[in-house]
Amino acid sequence: MCFRKTIFFGVLAVFSAGASAMDATVKIELEATSYTSIEDESKFEDNVAVGIEPEIKGSFNDGDLIYNFTPFIRLDSRDEERQHADIRELHLLNALDDWELSIGISKVFWGVTESSHLVDIINQTDALEGIDGEDKLGQPMVRVSRSFEETVLTGFLLPGFREREFLGSDNPLALPFPINNDPVYQSDAEELNIDYALRFSGYKGIIDYGLSWFHGTSREPSFMPGFDGRLIPQYGLIDQWGVDIQATIDAWLWKLEVINRNYDDDAFGEDFTAAVGGFEYSFYGMADGLFDLGLLAEYHTDSRNDPSSVNFQNDLFLATRLAFNDAESSELLAGIFVDQDDDSTSLRIEGSRRVFGDAKLSLEAQAFSNIDENNVSYEFRNSDFVELSLELYF
Repeated sequence: MCFRKTIFFGVLAVFSAGASAMDATVKIELEATSYTSIEDESKFEDNVAVGIEPEIKGSFNDGDLIYNFTPFIRLDSRDEERQHADIRELHLLNALDDWELSIGISKVFWGVTESSHLVDIINQTDALEGIDGEDKLGQPMVRVSRSFEETVLTGFLLPGFREREFLGSDNPLALPFPINNDPVYQSDAEELNIDYALRFSGYKGIIDYGLSWFHGTSREPSFMPGFDGRLIPQYGLIDQWGVDIQATIDAWLWKLEVINRNYDDDAFGEDFTAAVGGFEYSFYGMADGLFDLGLLAEYHTDSRNDPSSVNFQNDLFLATRLAFNDAESSELLAGIFVDQDDDSTSLRIEGSRRVFGDAKLSLEAQAFSNIDENNVSYEFRNSDFVELSLELYF
């Protein structure tokens, strides 16, 4: 917390001293969620939530320095645990010739596949925002990049670890056991441990690729039993190597992500190798140019091969994507996950469309079907939901 406060006030002081250009917007998200398969409706009612995300960006010193400040606040009518605030971005960026330096709080995304992002490890998952793992917390970092003709080498210094927060126990999408919010760290420095990462990325002909290495505190906790009956999150030290590759061949996109993760102490986690790979094939200009149709297939494998504790250890993802060629940028993705060991399935739908000019209406829905009692998703078997959100920009 002290590190983030130091960055915050330091950056604001620099802004006030020499800002020459600024652009400010505010995104307000109105969200309504209905849990359509809750057996006991008194346990958790449908709820509404509000998300507020201002963004202030611009430059100073004649454009040599670029800044971005993006805080985030979530208010929820039902789940007090989901009410939280975060600084998604608060950094200074300086680009000079082939070098780029960023200091502050940032979000970094790695990955190419649709159904999961194995290699994406820099930022902690914001588990209060959804179960798909797409939302991330801001991460304090110093990032240095050097560009070459077709490649980029980036180094990361990551001071300050962000713990994963969890939904309230009565939320239908919460973990099926009570959580103790006092985690255990392998590092003596605990959340002040300094992590490191390197990424070498680029393209060669039809191939886009990334090679990454991370050393530090795992963003994904394991759990140990506590004396009070609650489980205690524990964060071990890991080395993770990752590869992500995408090949574009006419209307085909071939994608692959592979990671190998090794724990310094096996009491904090089991070493494993995991991969997800597949393709997307697009039919362009369908129905006289009304929409483009994409067909997706991805397969997941994990050397731990334990369906009771590991997601996507032998799973197939099949989906179709509709991208309408309209002024409202309408999109729809519908996909199904199928566990190849026990036939447990999960159907997911995501859609969006611009409305009222620059506002955006989004749909997210997920249904769980035929979930085996030994599957990690078993506790979600009665947690089908439909979520509508309206994003307004000012």
